[in-house]
Amino acid sequence: MIAGLIGLAAFVTVSVGATNASASSATVQINGTTVTRQHLRTSTYYQTTKATKMSLEYAKIDSATDKSYSKTITLPKGTIIAGKLTKSSTTGKMNADMSLMGDLVGGEPLHYTLVNKAAKKGYVADGLGTSTTPSAFKRVSTPAYIPTWSYGDLYLGGSSAAKQFLASYPNQKVQITTDGYVEVHQKGSAKNWEFYYANKPVTAAKIKKTTAKGTTRYLYLSSSLKGIKTTRVGNKGAYEYRLALKNLHDPLKLPAINEDSNVPTFVSRYSLGGVAYYTPIVDWNSSDF
Repeated sequence: MIAGLIGLAAFVTVSVGATNASASSATVQINGTTVTRQHLRTSTYYQTTKATKMSLEYAKIDSATDKSYSKTITLPKGTIIAGKLTKSSTTGKMNADMSLMGDLVGGEPLHYTLVNKAAKKGYVADGLGTSTTPSAFKRVSTPAYIPTWSYGDLYLGGSSAAKQFLASYPNQKVQITTDGYVEVHQKGSAKNWEFYYANKPVTAAKIKKTTAKGTTRYLYLSSSLKGIKTTRVGNKGAYEYRLALKNLHDPLKLPAINEDSNVPTFVSRYSLGGVAYYTPIVDWNSSDF
């Protein structure tokens, strides 16, 4: 697990347009606080050009000790995924290292069914996946449905709840996956907090189209989401339901995660279907902490 978390930290990349001479020292202002761009929650995205095999690890969700096994899955052609291309230290060949699980410390997942449909009982996809066919991944722009400076993880609650984040985890998380699904996860009873929201979503829908108007993204879905307000905008078809995701442009600075931290933690406040949510936008899982 520790190795996986270290790997996930590598996904914080400067891909939002640095303006300073050095990308590592480029900064942004968030509510009057200077934040280095390398700490923002941004990723590099790729799309598969063909059906592609990928090896990944599965962890036992309710185990107090590390129990895992590896398995190969197939990503369909056209799958969008966050990751990077790396060179193997043992073979010298290029690999594609991709994020397959979203959690509280970083990483952007593919939708639950794709990576977990054949998992052993009590196990879930954990952390990173690796493909030895990097040529099957082409770099693409950040998907329109991914919130700015976010890994697509939205947690239920307003300012009061956000201030307690990482101290008192909310009962619900909405995950917008890299391959374009909206999933609603209830907080589980896993022994490890990293897996609180790794359970099967209680409801999910495929995003068919995304439009933007002002500060609101409209996600068009082929089905409604149980417990989440969607607006019916058409008859049966690809764009039957619409979900509004509004950026309130009111980022909230949280207390430092530990006394040695020199990077402030921020969340962005959103309205999802008219209900308050928040998403982390500065990655506290940084080597600078």
